Amino acid sequence: MSAVVGTALTADPVAQAASAKGLPAPAEKTEKAARQFEGMLMGLLFQTMRKTVEPSGLLGDSGQSRGTYEYLMDQAVVDQAVAGGRGWGLAERLQESWKTQEKTSKDAALPTG
Repeated sequence: MSAVVGTALTADPVAQAASAKGLPAPAEKTEKAARQFEGMLMGLLFQTMRKTVEPSGLLGDSGQSRGTYEYLMDQAVVDQAVAGGRGWGLAERLQESWKTQEKTSKDAALPTG
């Protein structure tokens, strides 16, 4: 046991810092936010579309359990589509727009000389 503790104390701090996972990069956060937004919109659309369809009785009555099942099924479809990059392409367009806006605001902040 003391050998394990001894090796942990003598480890190179630079190597430990390099192997530690840091904060996500801004690009990763932007991508995640865009995918979450696209998923939220897809989920809302699925819910709205489902309200327009008459229940067939295949999944039981129109009680709470059926509604819960449909919600979970819709969320699973949306999660798979967004995670696999098979959404509507909205996330990619949002990312491009945000990058352009960020570049424009950085250029505007630079002093002209």
